[in-house]
Amino acid sequence: AGVAPSHRAANWLEFAVALMIIGLGVVAILRVLRKRADVHLHRHSHDGQSHVHIHFHEQRTEHAGVAPSHSHVISKLGFKPLLVGALHGLAGSAALTLLVLTQIQSVSLGLLYLTLFGVGSTLGMLLMSGVIGLPFALSGRRLTSINYGLQTLAGGLSIAFGLWYAYETAVINSLWRTIL
Repeated sequence: AGVAPSHRAANWLEFAVALMIIGLGVVAILRVLRKRADVHLHRHSHDGQSHVHIHFHEQRTEHAGVAPSHSHVISKLGFKPLLVGALHGLAGSAALTLLVLTQIQSVSLGLLYLTLFGVGSTLGMLLMSGVIGLPFALSGRRLTSINYGLQTLAGGLSIAFGLWYAYETAVINSLWRTIL
């Protein structure tokens, strides 16, 4: 008994989840802008200032310049999904898992519970991700304008939900008071 994350720690983890959801929405929208043939980010310099802005074309136009070689090792390892899952797990189900574990007397039963919980969570997330991702996968090759619209909508909804969730956590749950 007495094993549970503090209310303050739980609120901070929930706030981190809100920021992550906002970040994922921004990444989704930026990905759409990069993939579209007529819209992309364009970097240039003038007056000694280098900056990036959104650049539009009536049709596909290639800009000169080759991107420098860089590694994609982290993206191939699935670091982002691991980070997202870990943060969601710590913020959402950690307290419930700890609560159940305090009631289990046997170490082997506790490990079995954690294993079953982990496998069940993973399978549930896999199923839901597949169902939610199906429209994106089906529209990805032939219906690109619909796919871009779906990705933009998903990114926008993610940003909106993340902002609402951050407000809920920081203002309604008084997280900001722990800072002052």
